Amino acid sequence: MFGFHRFLRAVLWRFQRIITKVQNFMRFTSAGKLNNNLFADVNRLEKADVELIKLKFREFSKLRGYDEDAQQKWETHIYRILLSEEWINEVVGTLPSTNMVLDLGTENVISDYWRFKLPQLNWTNTSFDLRYAWNLPPESSHLIICTETVEHLADPPNPSFNEGFYQYGMTALLQESFKVLKPGGYLFLTTPNAASVIHLKAVLQGAPPWFFINHVREYTAEEIIGHVTKAGFEIVKHRDVHCMSVTAYSDYAPIYQLLLDYGFPVTGRADDLFFLLRKPQSV
Repeated sequence: MFGFHRFLRAVLWRFQRIITKVQNFMRFTSAGKLNNNLFADVNRLEKADVELIKLKFREFSKLRGYDEDAQQKWETHIYRILLSEEWINEVVGTLPSTNMVLDLGTENVISDYWRFKLPQLNWTNTSFDLRYAWNLPPESSHLIICTETVEHLADPPNPSFNEGFYQYGMTALLQESFKVLKPGGYLFLTTPNAASVIHLKAVLQGAPPWFFINHVREYTAEEIIGHVTKAGFEIVKHRDVHCMSVTAYSDYAPIYQLLLDYGFPVTGRADDLFFLLRKPQSV
């Protein structure tokens, strides 16, 4: 009987080792697929479109007198702009002929590109502090573009205290956007995803969990959802989109493997967040 038990334990031990190897292989395979899927949006873009926007960015950079370093910085946004263009085009067809569009932030090569690609829209940029009341007519815009902006917003200075970060800048921007939009108008918002694989990679390397260290605050999708719904917006659609770091890193499979090994979520890990929001028709 004792010999049989030893034999049974040996069989079970070997069987368990086989199961573990199979599970490890399956997780390894899944991690590779997740990494490949991360780049699916960028990989489907037409090379001709990528080359066109690259040429246009260089042309606009020279016209604005940007040096080579600044030009290269703007070129890192090419994939984000092409994918943003798809989201904006979905809305453009629903706008009336007046189509007033407010692009948050000062003019730059990206605003030049928007005017080049979408000349039928009446574009306006901002040159004021977005954390305070906007001197713009209420319900005057059909569409607001807010791309890679909210992560730069600090809290307005407070003479009574200066500790902590309360995200008042983000709150103010959303409240003012809501006021300026016409009923049924859209807000298109993008911002780095604080839960992305690139943030996890930074932490594992012993660095701060930031996409760009000079950002004031980077947000998760759940945080953005909380902010926009509190401001009164309807969420038309949102998703994480990997488009900002594709030229810097290409293999996040080991990070996905780690997430799978410990049962952490593997979805929502792309480096940027895209949100299409709408002001209700009746407020």
